[in-house]
Amino acid sequence: MNVFSRAAFSRLRRTLRTREALRFNWTVGGVVVPAARVGVSFATPMVALVALDRIDLVPFAAFGAFTSLYCRVDTWSRRARLLSLIALGLVASVAAATMIAAATDHPLAGVVVLTAIAALGKLASDVLDFGPPGGLMFVFAAGAAAYASHGWSTVGLHIAVTAASAALSVALSLLGYLLHPTGPHRVAAARALAAVADHLETPSHATRHRAHLAVHRASATLRGKPHRGTFDRIRAHVAHAETLLHQPADAAGELRALSRKIHRGRVPAAPHRPPEPQFQLKPQTRTGGSRFQLKPRTTQRLRRVGPFLPGAGRMVVACLLAGLITGALGLGHEYWAIVSASAVLQSANATSTWHRTVQRTTGTIAGALPALVMFGFHPGPMAILVLVVICQLAAELVVQANYALGLMFVTPLALGLSSLGNPAAHNALVAERIGTTVLGALIAAAVSLLLIDRHTTRRLDLALADCLDAQEALREAVSAQKTTVDDARARLMRSLFALRNAHTVAEGELWHRNTRTREVLNTERTAYEILAATAPSREHSGTSRG
Repeated sequence: MNVFSRAAFSRLRRTLRTREALRFNWTVGGVVVPAARVGVSFATPMVALVALDRIDLVPFAAFGAFTSLYCRVDTWSRRARLLSLIALGLVASVAAATMIAAATDHPLAGVVVLTAIAALGKLASDVLDFGPPGGLMFVFAAGAAAYASHGWSTVGLHIAVTAASAALSVALSLLGYLLHPTGPHRVAAARALAAVADHLETPSHATRHRAHLAVHRASATLRGKPHRGTFDRIRAHVAHAETLLHQPADAAGELRALSRKIHRGRVPAAPHRPPEPQFQLKPQTRTGGSRFQLKPRTTQRLRRVGPFLPGAGRMVVACLLAGLITGALGLGHEYWAIVSASAVLQSANATSTWHRTVQRTTGTIAGALPALVMFGFHPGPMAILVLVVICQLAAELVVQANYALGLMFVTPLALGLSSLGNPAAHNALVAERIGTTVLGALIAAAVSLLLIDRHTTRRLDLALADCLDAQEALREAVSAQKTTVDDARARLMRSLFALRNAHTVAEGELWHRNTRTREVLNTERTAYEILAATAPSREHSGTSRG
């Protein structure tokens, strides 16, 4: 019993580690321009409404502008697809919340509706891979809209303002195509080169994985693009970076300088694309096979709805508990607790949920201080709107570095929007914000520890099997000198990333019994050896000076 207790305590301590939660992760590119775009998306409809003397509609314009928070550096085609769906989701969330608020003032109805929106938003975000901030903004918009609504007479107008603002955000996000059509591709390439430079300077398993992932993402952004001009030069630089991953050289400084040039819009001349690789693979018998035999397109099947249902289930339980407990304690603004629970559960496992709990708690408490200073000057509606736009800009500039840092600016923003409807209760708003945020985050963290995601074991097994099958497929393509070697390498790369992701998720679950760590590491090592053996040689790839 004592041994079991020590083992359980060790697992709990490992799950609740906080060192990673407060680490800063500075990114290369894709920060200032998206932040400016977000600022314009928020400011434009707000200025128009102020000019029309309809400050009461400003929060609904902000809800629609949440669309601009997504797809910061995604390709133009992906933005066009996802942003339209996200805009529709935000409008639908606001519509549902405002109609429920108009139909009944019973708090339980609001809690149930917000819980449903949070769960559906989480599920849609996971399945369709929205990226940050995930499904959070749907429940944020719905909760704030429900509290800002005032009966059936205004429902239609509120929905219309939200829809118009969302449409404007989509248009502004796609407008950049006319100004810098290669922008997303240059950002992806710059990040890839910087990641490879990091690995060359301090090689480790983690830096190697990040570098391979960044190179793969950069290559994916270029897929389907014409073979001419800037796109060819970017391809050549990315190919050279991949070659350096497999055949390291003292080129970190060169890659960093090239990364800065590409990010700034200058794509220097590059060598031609490397020729077909020279294959030298040793035959190897597959050992330690997986328990599953998979058909082609396993990666696609892994992305079905099933693997993401446990996360949606956690969301339902946590949001319901957060709303009900907050109401029972009489804290007010139950939707803040639901939003807080939803925010920390935009994560993959119990460990990342705990990290977000720490970040949200510290960020909210730190953000409450400037909010108190702001309210101490008794600002009018116009001053609050200016501060809202400034806070949104600041949050966008730092949120990718650390979520807690972003919340230092999001907290005054949320309190400012809420104060427009209740300008006399500033101090009470700050106190409720801190109390409900901390309570909702802790409830969500507890739920993530108690509700075990048993699907992680199955997902890990499937990912291992797929990676082993992809290795065999590449070996067969090489031995037969088939023209499908590039496709086989791409499949192995995708399966390798899926395996690392599945293992990370499994390790972050408190009661996961067998993460098969040794088998995963051995499989990854073999996969990287095969990829290195089938990579173009540096002698043929030339250099990328310019």
